[in-house]
Amino acid sequence: MLRTLRTVIGAAVVLAASTVLAQPPSTEFFPLKDKSKWTYKVGDQTVEVEVVGKEKVGNDDAVKVVTKVGGKEQAVELYQVKADGVYRLKVKDEKIEPPVKVLAIPAKKDATWKIDSKVGSQTVKGEFKVKDDKEKVKVPAGEFETVHVEGTDLDVAGAKTTVKLWFAKDKGLVKLIYVIQGTESLLELKDYTEGK
Repeated sequence: MLRTLRTVIGAAVVLAASTVLAQPPSTEFFPLKDKSKWTYKVGDQTVEVEVVGKEKVGNDDAVKVVTKVGGKEQAVELYQVKADGVYRLKVKDEKIEPPVKVLAIPAKKDATWKIDSKVGSQTVKGEFKVKDDKEKVKVPAGEFETVHVEGTDLDVAGAKTTVKLWFAKDKGLVKLIYVIQGTESLLELKDYTEGK
């Protein structure tokens, strides 16, 4: 159960910022251009995230993102950009009902939004907040001014979870910390290649 939670949350959060579509400038902190690719360091592993195209969801287009660990596909996620934010619609084969807002647009300090969704049969509840919109962070890919988003008291399938995300302009997710039942994981950007 804990491993499943880590997989769902870890993949979801990693992919949350690992995308870049040709959208208005307001998505500059969550780029989703086709073929964009992020390489992250997670402990002694390398995680690769890539935008691989679009998929129809109802009448709207969603951006398809694939996450690989050790060269093997671990998750496929769908994202959509709306006027008020970037939303995750699907992780693996599970629809997220309703979709979860990953990042508010505009990303302003102290902005908050609640989540109350289901991923398959698991519930995800809580609140995210933009803690800072100009926080400096240093990761293997360099030093960036970021938008820092936190969900500090989330309930994921009954497990207390904390998620901290740092988004850099024109790079997307550069750092992620998530804590599930006291176990912390850190993800840091090593390299980013912008797509077309």
